[in-house]
Amino acid sequence: MYKVTDLFSGCGGFTLGFTKLGFTVNQAFEIDEMACMTYAKNFGISPICKDIADVKDSEFKKTDVLIGGFPCQPFSLSGLQEGFGGRSGEGFDQCVRAIKLTKPTLVILENVAGFKRLHGGIFHDLALREIKKLGYYVKSFELNAKDFSVPQDRTRLFIVATSNDSEIIEPSPKTKDFITVKEAINDLVKKDGKDGKYHNHEPMKHTQRIIERFSKTRPGESTRQAMDRDPSLGTAKITKQCYRRLFSDKPSPTLVANFVTTTIHYSEDRNLTAREGARIQSFPDDFIFEGLKTRMSWQKGLSQFEQIGNAVPPKIAEALAEMSLKILNKEFSTIVNQPYGQDDLFEDLDSRYKIIMKKISEKKKTSGRRGRTSKYQKFYELVETLPKGGKVELPEGILDNKIFLDAAMRRRGINWEVLNKDKKLFHKLL
Repeated sequence: MYKVTDLFSGCGGFTLGFTKLGFTVNQAFEIDEMACMTYAKNFGISPICKDIADVKDSEFKKTDVLIGGFPCQPFSLSGLQEGFGGRSGEGFDQCVRAIKLTKPTLVILENVAGFKRLHGGIFHDLALREIKKLGYYVKSFELNAKDFSVPQDRTRLFIVATSNDSEIIEPSPKTKDFITVKEAINDLVKKDGKDGKYHNHEPMKHTQRIIERFSKTRPGESTRQAMDRDPSLGTAKITKQCYRRLFSDKPSPTLVANFVTTTIHYSEDRNLTAREGARIQSFPDDFIFEGLKTRMSWQKGLSQFEQIGNAVPPKIAEALAEMSLKILNKEFSTIVNQPYGQDDLFEDLDSRYKIIMKKISEKKKTSGRRGRTSKYQKFYELVETLPKGGKVELPEGILDNKIFLDAAMRRRGINWEVLNKDKKLFHKLL
């Protein structure tokens, strides 16, 4: 059977779809230790667990199929949009390096749909050109997970390349009847995973105040909108992107890495569990996620939620594996007359790229830091490093709204008290 190598494998969603179709795992590469633990737990093979840039050329094995979802943050339309020049932007270069070393017949790379549109598609076009230069026929297309029996509206771009002169025909939708959230996870309602039947299914423990806010949040509405509509729910700083209640009769919106903070169960007043998120991503119940359930800012390793949200949905991977078998077995037509053409697609790419990168560089110099940071961030970081029993002076004004300090320490799992009558000394108990 054909061998598959998985770059940036994460917990193994891409691999799972291919092994379901009979492919054999050749190698996997993943930087995160928790994701590597999950991969090893489910496939019995430990990925090479380090930054792929640190992997020696000699460590790569030849393979039939190379798959991988290279880091998407630099290409997301909701991110900094720095492309190949941004943090993690070198991920595609490592894909090219791996192609040269493993010499696969077939390559499938995954990224966000914005990769094809960002800055007029310059990074997409450059990527296709670089793979074409290695002797491959290349195509790209988008697939929406909800068309492949995944209860989620999730569109991703796939770059497919082959060296065996086969045409590339993208997978056709499997269904016209979308699976709803309720159909996917309704049997998990009122279960908590303690019986061992449902792994990774431990509901979050919310405060009564949060439960009250969730209870007033309507389907499709965020808790921020509910609070704006009902002043009795308080004035906490919650964005409209957080805590949105799912529709029961529709597929879920895209699950992101932090979906624990972006979704509310369609019928219960709580966040989704990791298992519910896994169902929505189309992972089977016997796929076990290792590592922390959730992760605080100072903790290392991807949480179960992050591993799930980052994954390629296994059912999408299965559809791509079916396509791969047809390409490898040459069931599609053979390309004739300039099999590695498409030259018109790549005209003036270098000059376009220089212009775009100059604009990005100028924007980075003038835009300053993106996003909001608490004015007490340095204090929070100091508290995180305090030993048990440690004391530190409180910043001026932090106790004006003690509820925020309480919440910040609760998220960090820190038990504390204020010493002295003037309430200016923080004492870390745990």
